[in-house]
Amino acid sequence: VWTVQRTPEIAVLKAVGASTRYLVKDAVGQALVLLLLGTVLGAGVATGLGVLAAGVVPFVLDAATVLVPMGLLIVLGLLGAAVSLRQIVSVDPLTALGSAR
Repeated sequence: VWTVQRTPEIAVLKAVGASTRYLVKDAVGQALVLLLLGTVLGAGVATGLGVLAAGVVPFVLDAATVLVPMGLLIVLGLLGAAVSLRQIVSVDPLTALGSAR
């Protein structure tokens, strides 16, 4: 969704000379930052809630229980971002700018 919404901006960047490589690195970098922040925040909240609930229910947490799902989420998120990269690679600046008017 982010890439589709930014198609006119991507077209402008391409029109003024931004390389496809730069645009791909930018998109992957932004996706990675969001994925890392989201998974770390989610793991922190889940761990905190687990510790709070430990008085009521049994709670055991080891590194694999947290790190494996985090890794899977990051990998799957990057794969999802890769699908949207087709838009960046194939966008034609003239067509995209014409549709933005």
